[in-house]
Amino acid sequence: MTEFHAAFDRGLTGELESLWPHLEPGDRTLGALAVYRNTTIKARIDALEANYPTVLQMVGEDWFRAACAAFVAEQPGDTPVLVDYGVGFPGWLARFEPARDMTYLAPCAQLDRAWTQAHLAKDAAPFEAREAAALGPALAGVTANLHPSVQLFWFEWTTPSLWLAHRYPSPDASLEWRAEAEGLLVHRPGAEVQARRLSRAEWVFLDACRLNRPFGVAAAAAQTAAPGLDLSALFAGLIALGAFTSSSIPKD
Repeated sequence: MTEFHAAFDRGLTGELESLWPHLEPGDRTLGALAVYRNTTIKARIDALEANYPTVLQMVGEDWFRAACAAFVAEQPGDTPVLVDYGVGFPGWLARFEPARDMTYLAPCAQLDRAWTQAHLAKDAAPFEAREAAALGPALAGVTANLHPSVQLFWFEWTTPSLWLAHRYPSPDASLEWRAEAEGLLVHRPGAEVQARRLSRAEWVFLDACRLNRPFGVAAAAAQTAAPGLDLSALFAGLIALGAFTSSSIPKD
């Protein structure tokens, strides 16, 4: 970034002194800066609206855009890629006084961000059931790598159910916010981002995989979390979801 560009960037936040060696002070310059500043602010607010559609649904356009304007004023950001803008928005919402009584907003914003991260993740071939069958007993010692798009969550509230009800509406979706633990998997094994609630055993299994534990260790952890678990069914279900990648699987 040149000295002028750095000064111009500061000028958009109201720090004008460093601009005057490069531009002529006056109403015309100030007017042009105001137009550019307003265009930049609108672009960032539009980006937040695109990146956090569930939060937008929950609070409505007027409240959302007013909150976004406050966020942009505090954190204008310096990335030219607007899909990356607002990474800190969920944490900011958790501290935003007008959202104090809407404790579900920040975690739902976190899941909106996870959707974007899954959407942008690199492609990878999912681990398939036939590969697992071919490995036989050796499968237990294979390092269990999650698909690059996997975003894994565990909440002590029904954040996943509430978020899913807005992001993937269905007639039987629950809009109730309760102190009930739930897990969620967000990932993109193919062309589209998918999201699914997880049982505690499924989450424990996948969390062990996130820590690069072998499948055998992940299986033992899941069985400890849920004695009497049908481990074969759980593992088959996770494979069918495309939750793993075959990149670490040894080839003959």
